[in-house]
Amino acid sequence: MTNLNKSLQIPEQKFIEAAACWNLEQLYADLTAAKQEYASSRKQRLTPLEKTYLRGLLCNYSPVEIAAALHRECAGIRVDLSRGLYRYIQVLTLQQPKDWKEIPRMLEIRGYQQKGSGETLLPTLRNSTQTPQTPIENLTEWGLAVDTSIFYGRTKELANLEQWIVQENCHLVAVLGMGGIGKTALASKLTNLIKHQFECVIWVNLSHAPVLADTIINLIEFLSDKPQSDLDKLQLITHDKKLFQSALSQLEISLDHLIASTNGIEPTIIADGIQRLIQCLQKRRCLIILDEWEAIFSTQQLTGNYREGYQVYGEFLKQVGKSQHQSCLLLTSCEKPKEIAALEGDNQSVRSLKLGGLGEAAVEILKNKGLSEEGEYSELIETYSGNPLALKIVTTTIKDMFGGSIANFLRNGLFLGDYSDTLSRQFNRLSALEIELLYSMAKEVKPVDIENFYSDIQQERGLELLRALESLLRRSLIETVQAESETLFALQPAVKKYLMSVARLPKL
Repeated sequence: MTNLNKSLQIPEQKFIEAAACWNLEQLYADLTAAKQEYASSRKQRLTPLEKTYLRGLLCNYSPVEIAAALHRECAGIRVDLSRGLYRYIQVLTLQQPKDWKEIPRMLEIRGYQQKGSGETLLPTLRNSTQTPQTPIENLTEWGLAVDTSIFYGRTKELANLEQWIVQENCHLVAVLGMGGIGKTALASKLTNLIKHQFECVIWVNLSHAPVLADTIINLIEFLSDKPQSDLDKLQLITHDKKLFQSALSQLEISLDHLIASTNGIEPTIIADGIQRLIQCLQKRRCLIILDEWEAIFSTQQLTGNYREGYQVYGEFLKQVGKSQHQSCLLLTSCEKPKEIAALEGDNQSVRSLKLGGLGEAAVEILKNKGLSEEGEYSELIETYSGNPLALKIVTTTIKDMFGGSIANFLRNGLFLGDYSDTLSRQFNRLSALEIELLYSMAKEVKPVDIENFYSDIQQERGLELLRALESLLRRSLIETVQAESETLFALQPAVKKYLMSVARLPKL
């Protein structure tokens, strides 16, 4: 047996003394059936690790002691138990365990204890084995950040974020910028640099737009010392969403409307959940990263408007930013939340950082791709505004189609390639007036002022126009240029190219 195979067998050897008191084979079989019912899949099986957790609980080991015995993070085991084994036991016994200590009694009542094994055997077994004494590490992590083993520049941005979060104890920080600019990579790099300043680090990707109730439950259960049996109402909201999703094939009702109805059942339930989470943030110093915040914003409206039923996320941001606690919520987004705009300030606990291009640091991307014409580097970087994703895409094209010659590539005009997909996702979120404004700017050779917009669009929509311009700025799709006593607005070359050659613009 290889060392690898031997290490994989270790969980199977833990807490085997439970077999003396419990009918484990029958319990494994019945909990497997309960897991299949819970997951609505006949392919599900009780994993070796879940069996190990079960045996530990049956021997009256706490999650803390199980974690120590398995050399795992305690918080991670609590999450595994609350999302898995506790749910299967609830399906099997028709009772919800309020605490890990209840599980042996619940299963004893169901007849899983071996005949002749008295109640006193459990503490006897526990005392007959050595209680794990391995200390739990201070840092616990949940969620997967991106790999930043190759990372370019951003020294100043990292220093600013570290100053805000570690030195100034900011409660809410947003990293903003257009698609491909490197928001997620920066957040991940920062997390690796400062994570040991926190008791726990939690990374949550919002790309699938979970309802807030679901997010809050997961965070509270991860941060709490024991299963939270009083989250039933929040769990009902998430359960109703799943039921609604399964019924969509039969009901002609929009999912967003259904989500709105579940979040609106009892606003005080969500408010109570937010306060419960903030209490956790007061007790423990945590770093929570919410990646791709824009997924919960609505499309074809001005930025800052949440999808129907997701407005409670805005209240969540406000409470995290205004409340007293020792933790930090770091979010990444293509669009600036209006709650951030309202609360941020140099002397406030809420800040935002808008990412621009990489600048000279982008040279390393070109060198790593093997492009040798260093004299052409600056023009290529400027053409794509130092956007790391765009540069990585076009450098591959340069190598594959132009023999590595930047000069030959540039002679063929600005090429977007697969980067147009990233821009397309952002443009699909725009309102009609925003698209009209961008198209008007794309026809101009130089940056324009507000008066140009008024004369070009020729509509009396003054306040509406200002709101649309502000929305485009918060989406990072336009830039401001200071010229003496006025502010001008400009497009990046790649955005202009996309507008003129790719986007299908409506006739307004």
